[in-house]
Amino acid sequence: MRTWTHFSSMLVVTTLAAVTGCGEESASTPEGAGGNAGAPFDGVIVDLTDRYVTEGGEITVIRDMSAFASVEAQVIAEDGSMQTFAGALSADGSRWEIPEVPEGEYWLVMTTAPDERAADAPRGRTMLQMTARTVDFGRTFAGRPDGGVATEDLDVALTAEGLRPWHQVSRDAEGEVVQPLQDHIELYSFNVDALAALSPEDGTKGAPADGDTACAGWAFNWRDAVFPASHDGELPLVDGSKGDVLHVTQVVEHEAGLPSEQADPRDPWSSFTYLAAEASFSTREVIMQDGEAVALDGSFAPLDLSSFAADLRISQFIAQVTAHAPAALSGTVTSMALNQEPGNSVPLYGMMPTLLFAQVASVQEPADPTCFPHDGTCDPELCPDGCNDALSTFHPGDHAATYPYGNPYAGRGMELLDVTVAFRTRVAHPVEDSQEVLRGFLSVVMSAADANGAAVVPLLGLPRDLRIEGESAPADTVTEGTGATPTITFEPPDVGTPDGYRVVIFLHDDIKDTEGAVLSQRSSVLSVETTDTAVKVPEGVLESGRHYSVQLTAYLGTHTREAPFRYQGTTLAQVQTYTGLFTP
Repeated sequence: MRTWTHFSSMLVVTTLAAVTGCGEESASTPEGAGGNAGAPFDGVIVDLTDRYVTEGGEITVIRDMSAFASVEAQVIAEDGSMQTFAGALSADGSRWEIPEVPEGEYWLVMTTAPDERAADAPRGRTMLQMTARTVDFGRTFAGRPDGGVATEDLDVALTAEGLRPWHQVSRDAEGEVVQPLQDHIELYSFNVDALAALSPEDGTKGAPADGDTACAGWAFNWRDAVFPASHDGELPLVDGSKGDVLHVTQVVEHEAGLPSEQADPRDPWSSFTYLAAEASFSTREVIMQDGEAVALDGSFAPLDLSSFAADLRISQFIAQVTAHAPAALSGTVTSMALNQEPGNSVPLYGMMPTLLFAQVASVQEPADPTCFPHDGTCDPELCPDGCNDALSTFHPGDHAATYPYGNPYAGRGMELLDVTVAFRTRVAHPVEDSQEVLRGFLSVVMSAADANGAAVVPLLGLPRDLRIEGESAPADTVTEGTGATPTITFEPPDVGTPDGYRVVIFLHDDIKDTEGAVLSQRSSVLSVETTDTAVKVPEGVLESGRHYSVQLTAYLGTHTREAPFRYQGTTLAQVQTYTGLFTP
């Protein structure tokens, strides 16, 4: 299993999940209907050409759209009636063609078929508000499209010297932590969009112990360590014979702020740790074949360290959370990530290795701290009027500090800063024996060069007053009787002007196969991309007796309507909020 969580930028996770996959390589796009050259096509064209940026150049690939049962355009007339125009793949499969769609605004609607393994599985529906006659539906990915796939266990043995003195978490005989720091190893290959992360557990064969500067035969399973590739969700294999360079980097954990015994318990930034890339080696000798063991040998060299001056105005992010997030949230988590983006000027869809990372969380402490010394026990002599053991939540505040870090990926890509304040609510499912997690956040992404020494503030606030059919849907209760086609409404943020919104409805009931095995605990049944602040749920999406939630995202700088899946720049913002569970 993975022993730590990779906090990559929001760039990897904003794609509509249904619009994935790749197909055959293509050299051209036809001009006429059905792929025949000639007169311009009279209707809407959805181009399906993806690009893959590799060490050897760029490859174009036609997107595989076989997952979709239908693609169509819907036009709403002034009287509210709906006219539907069916689409079809061109003869060469390079684009969807939807004939006779009138000029003006329309909805591009894509529907996926239900999972055939379950009798009650929902279909998925994606709707994008459009005016463009030609829509570039492609994306630009990092790495080659023909990477191998790890379907079987693949044992890797890492042998290397030159580590920075290793930090390994350790405990004494009573189980108390005596060494709290834990270093990690990241393995990254741009050419196959592979990112893996590992840290040793006690007793892991060949792993470094605390203070070691070498490891011999550190054994790990590649399938457990590697993250799914961005273009197809498969576990990639590294193959040096195809140009894949594998970078192996030690990410070192450091203590910051005051020693824990001197820290202010109400200030999460008072004592914390951060991670920084500090030593690395690269190799072209690794050739992975599914299910076959492989040796990974090298010598770590210390990286030249740069400095990043962080000036995070977190109080402005928190102000949005306390003013506009659902009231039942359990706390906040603030993260600062400096990642290596594989694109050189515009972000690509691809994994991003870590250069620098810090994270702190809100804390709950006594509302009246005078009664409580640092051991957390009330002292009656300090509280003559009685101990007040009520707790208050203290969120992270502003933070300014300078961090050293190294970058082993010079010459490929650019450094991006991602500052995110996340929040969530845990709710009990009223039928399933499960806890549902509803997640929200505010996030800003910008180039590290622009952010270095500059104040980082939220570029967008949270959308406000999210309602279903005119009624609020509190996060800590189940709202009943919304109807089968409710209208979802909200107010724009009071900070910034979004380019658009994404309204997603999730089904929270378990979907099981005929044997009773759970196929999905949460499924997206509707995703709507729009510039409006009101979305009417179409017929056939919601089913009586089932439990849903709404997830609302506002975004800035990510893409255009003509090219909804290609990034436009390096200064991006996304914010997300949610309702509680509801049932029609």
